[in-house]
Amino acid sequence: MTEPKALVVDDDEPIRQLLTKIVEHAGFTVQTAKDGAEAITRIDSNGYDVILLDLMMPRVDGYQVLDHLRDEHPDLVRCTIVATAIPERDLRRQAISGVFKVHSKPFDIARLMNDIRECVAA
Repeated sequence: MTEPKALVVDDDEPIRQLLTKIVEHAGFTVQTAKDGAEAITRIDSNGYDVILLDLMMPRVDGYQVLDHLRDEHPDLVRCTIVATAIPERDLRRQAISGVFKVHSKPFDIARLMNDIRECVAA
């Protein structure tokens, strides 16, 4: 059986590395993207079981990535976990509707790992 595949999208290198380690520890093959433009390119050419997505990034932000997912890969929206520094009260609810979960930084690593596994099992 092949390992499930994940995409980690965050412009902050240390956060991207941390999330990559967490997702690898959960048993996934991981690819990364440093911004939304790179994420869209990867999403359009690769299949993913789960996407961890930051919202505030240069060039193309996470909200635009979610819009692209809704237009081009609607099934992937429900396989997306938003991982963001934006306080939950400030999130644009309509823009993130349909995502699997939202995790605010700093992350509860055990909860995040559980949600990653649960997302793929759903």
